[in-house]
Amino acid sequence: MGASPRQRLSAVERRTQALQLHLACVDLRTIAKQVGYADASAAKKAIDRAIADSIARGEEKIDDIRREQIMRYHRLQAAHWGKAIKGDTKASDIVLKCMQGTERLQDLAAPKRISIDAQKLGDDILAMLADDDGAGSDDEAGAAP
Repeated sequence: MGASPRQRLSAVERRTQALQLHLACVDLRTIAKQVGYADASAAKKAIDRAIADSIARGEEKIDDIRREQIMRYHRLQAAHWGKAIKGDTKASDIVLKCMQGTERLQDLAAPKRISIDAQKLGDDILAMLADDDGAGSDDEAGAAP
């Protein structure tokens, strides 16, 4: 049977308290005693989980902000779209900037450059493959019938 909502809340509160003590440089053994964990290892696991939960909440918040910003771009773009289509250059600039902003936030832009190291590695692999093909044909030509 799973933990009750009250028990889960208590677990979250304990993890939060353990993390706060950890950030205050309290040692794990003391944290375990103060918060009620069996030992330092359990306190460490709770702290690690509290950190992971905090990171997840931060990522969710960033996604929410990104969605709101994209919606703003869409509203602004829609407001100027009609004028842009009719040839208004200022409205066209606004629409294009909105499109670029949305593209950037959605990470839709094509890469602007490739890694020189990756290109060199690819060239080196192709050269080795070409050398192997040539070496194989030399061995066969020199073999006795």
